[in-house]
Amino acid sequence: CNSIQEYDETEKGIIMSAYNKVIHKVCQEQSMITVIKNRYLASVEFKKQAEEWLNRRPDINNLLLIKKTVKSLKAQLRWKLVEKNNFEEEKLTYLVQKWFPELPLLYPEAGILNFMNSGGLLTYSLERDLLDAEPMKELSTKRPLVCSEIQGQKVLLKGYSVDVSSEAKVIERVAKYHRAWDQQKERSGLLQLLFLLFCKSDPLVYLMVPYYPGASLGALQADTPLTLEEALKVMKGVAQGLQTLHGANIVHGSLHGNNVFAVNRKQGVVGDFDFTKSEEQRAAANTMVVGTLSLVSPELKMGQPASPASDMYAYGCLLFWLCIQNQEFSTKEDGTPEVDVVVMDDKVKSLLLNLFCCNRLTAEQVLRHDCFLVVDAVLVSPQPGEEYKPCEEHDSEKTDGKKNVIN
Repeated sequence: CNSIQEYDETEKGIIMSAYNKVIHKVCQEQSMITVIKNRYLASVEFKKQAEEWLNRRPDINNLLLIKKTVKSLKAQLRWKLVEKNNFEEEKLTYLVQKWFPELPLLYPEAGILNFMNSGGLLTYSLERDLLDAEPMKELSTKRPLVCSEIQGQKVLLKGYSVDVSSEAKVIERVAKYHRAWDQQKERSGLLQLLFLLFCKSDPLVYLMVPYYPGASLGALQADTPLTLEEALKVMKGVAQGLQTLHGANIVHGSLHGNNVFAVNRKQGVVGDFDFTKSEEQRAAANTMVVGTLSLVSPELKMGQPASPASDMYAYGCLLFWLCIQNQEFSTKEDGTPEVDVVVMDDKVKSLLLNLFCCNRLTAEQVLRHDCFLVVDAVLVSPQPGEEYKPCEEHDSEKTDGKKNVIN
């Protein structure tokens, strides 16, 4: 090839123009080849990934985790707002009690009186719709029951139907129970009431309580029955709960295996009851049995009113049921079980005989019984003092000025 210098300027321009066009076309082809090559490689990779996912589902755990985290943060924010409003209600209560008793009359829409009358449980700042609640139909078919989680604690919301006439009575009963719990709190042996809230869309009042899944006596005995030592620890706590109630002049009236809890298989807790019903109504509606044993005392079957003594009979039935395990037993004409023919610890048998007789032990006397002396106290230590006396000899201690005796 001759050097380009041999050509004149016109020829040089033609040659350089042709050269530049050829180089441009070559670069375009190289770019096209690179694009095709990259798309080919991407197609191969996609085919490889597609073949991998044909036989298994994609992993969305990370997405679900993000969703759960956002949901939790929203719940925490809502709860902080509830706490702020509750603090304001508490400050208003303090102002009413200390300086401005006229506030409830001037601002009835604030609900100050209802908040005070409920012992601080009733809150208008909390609504069921604010909670991420799921129905718990397996636990109750009688009333709305939902489960939620607040600050890492599982809670149940029990719904009760109320009207204008029954609302005040419900608040009064809830407050009375809450005051009894508040005297000793966790050592009271009672299930704590957390909040009382009304539903804006339905004539329902919701009671919020802690949720102990699988911890009821009924659930435990069906799954992994309590040992004798565990049963005594639990029933000591239950006796403490009944003592707390009876000391506050409250009759439970509907004690049974589904509302008595064995937290961690050692702490006995007496569950709440239907606050829309009086103690007589609760006792009349109680048809619960454990095994084949009715928890309704003989005097209730005869039409007498519910009393601390009838609660202690139901307590005795639960203790008897826990201790006999799978043993068969018979009952007397009045429905009380034949304790003597059953194989069990002598001290427990002695206690049961004094719970099934006509002159029953009180909850306070039960706590001092010999069979609980060796139990490591979960809620209350055994009290020193009176010695235990057999059924036919002991005198019932007074409860609210009356003897705990069956007429």
